Amino acid sequence: MSITSKELEPTKKNILSSLIENLLDRNKDVWYFARFCDALEVSSSISINAKWGEGKTFFVKQVKMLLEAFNPFSNALDDGERTTVFNAFSRYNTSSQQSVQFKPQVCVYYDSWINDNDIDPIFSLMYEITRSTACDYPFKKGKDCLATVGVIAEFITGRNASNLAEMVKGEDFLEEIKNQREIHLMIEEFLDSLLAENGDRLIIFIDELDRCKPTYAVQLLERIKHYFTNDRITFVFSVNISELQHTIKSCYGDGFDACRYLDRFFDFRIPLPPANMSKYYENLGMNFQDRYIYSVCEAVINHYSFSLREINKYYRIISIFLSDALKDGKCLANAVGCELYFSYTIIVPIGIGLHMSDITLYEDFISGNNSQPLIDIISGGKVARKAYLTLFDSPNIFSDNEVERIEIVHDEEILNKAYNALFNDRTRSTYEPEVVGKCYFSQDTKAKTLKMISMLSGYAKYDY
Repeated sequence: MSITSKELEPTKKNILSSLIENLLDRNKDVWYFARFCDALEVSSSISINAKWGEGKTFFVKQVKMLLEAFNPFSNALDDGERTTVFNAFSRYNTSSQQSVQFKPQVCVYYDSWINDNDIDPIFSLMYEITRSTACDYPFKKGKDCLATVGVIAEFITGRNASNLAEMVKGEDFLEEIKNQREIHLMIEEFLDSLLAENGDRLIIFIDELDRCKPTYAVQLLERIKHYFTNDRITFVFSVNISELQHTIKSCYGDGFDACRYLDRFFDFRIPLPPANMSKYYENLGMNFQDRYIYSVCEAVINHYSFSLREINKYYRIISIFLSDALKDGKCLANAVGCELYFSYTIIVPIGIGLHMSDITLYEDFISGNNSQPLIDIISGGKVARKAYLTLFDSPNIFSDNEVERIEIVHDEEILNKAYNALFNDRTRSTYEPEVVGKCYFSQDTKAKTLKMISMLSGYAKYDY
């Protein structure tokens, strides 16, 4: 198999598959969040908060698909897809009448990052509403896209909303009418018309707002607050609140209270529930029980708080680096020597993780200036400790009466000695290796280790 990405794109096919397989064990969370949205009866704004790469886009698109499946007026899913969604959530549905579990919800997904070059957010937002609810209508997005809104509204509902098209003919239409209430009233009329035959409520999922240009992000929030006040509209923002606060401050200044500012826009703040990591590792193909290297990987992932996306990327790199010889660690140790086995199973996974998470710390680590990452990771994984024991025969490893439960008495001296033998080779003789435990560190051990970290070595496995 050639090198491919293991990261799933949030396409319709992959969203449906993720619900069937419940990849992150979040189906129950999707169900409860959809029920929460269904219970809202007034204009509401909700933020789903999580770090970048934690699966927010998948989560909101799963919620969207669930709600669309239960909306009899929606043509977003065919009959087979609806049945598949119903089956994925059947264990949480206590009623035999699935079609009445949710009010009909019209769902729109809006990627604000893709649109942040638009003149004004209201252009692309209204475009996305019309496109999503009349996807078969042939028109293209352009500078004057709102001029088609009246036609689209008539197409959708059979009612005349051409006044809205008249309102937006001018280049600077927002400036021309900012002191009037017509655009607010026209949008209200348009949305009422939209919902007349398509559902009871409109849910607009706003994604990637924290990645937008600061001026666009602020403008989008302000436009939504000002123009979308219909009691039958819910906005769901999937954001990293911490990053969004930085975005707001870059617009208003570092002393600005961005947290309270955002409270003006979000009626509810909901942290995205954590994924089931055991299931996620299983789906990736990671097995931390069998190999020393996987235990080190797990310790790296935990210590540097990798997101799901970062774990995916990290594992992809590790998969390239792995070799079949690692299936039998003793054979590998005998084949390459304990010092390279030490590099292979412990140093390289740490180096790859550092290169992803903190390039400055990585440079310090491989330059022989900072052994702390090694000490942190060894103390963070039980199987990594076994590798440490195997290589160095460190004394005082076991407690007196718990031989099978390996507990290393933190021996920084030995770890530092191995680290310095590997990376601080400036004073070593070319022909005399430095011995630490079973490891014989020669001058070229460091060079081979760095080649392994780069994946440009004979130990890399490009077909996996």
